[in-house]
Amino acid sequence: MISKVSISLICHATEDQSKVERALLNLLPEGIRGSAQVKYAVARGHHGNEIMIASLEEEGQTAKDVVDYITKLLPPGDLLRLRDELNRYFDSRSTFFMRLDKQKAYSGMLRLSDSDDIIRVKISVQLRKGEQSKLLHDLNLA
Repeated sequence: MISKVSISLICHATEDQSKVERALLNLLPEGIRGSAQVKYAVARGHHGNEIMIASLEEEGQTAKDVVDYITKLLPPGDLLRLRDELNRYFDSRSTFFMRLDKQKAYSGMLRLSDSDDIIRVKISVQLRKGEQSKLLHDLNLA
């Protein structure tokens, strides 16, 4: 069972904060976007430059709705990759991770990405040992 989804991304000083926030909110179903609370934190980048970290969290049924929406927008090849490489995306603490292309998300398309310019999606699940098939079902990967 999905208990929480945490989504975050980095907004560089050269980026338009409203566009970055739009990319983040595009991961949510339209009915949830208006009530979502995006939080910002100031941090320092690798070279000492100031960056903003935008994040939001949803729990319970809303978290499940967000995950359903994300997996609905991912292309079949990305869903296959998540399923086939499940151990790459799932850790020992019952957390499933996705990295999505930030630029594509801004335009309303979702794609997995291995680049640095990404949106991090962290999905917390409650599973008992040996329930990986339930995880696949909950993530719409079965």
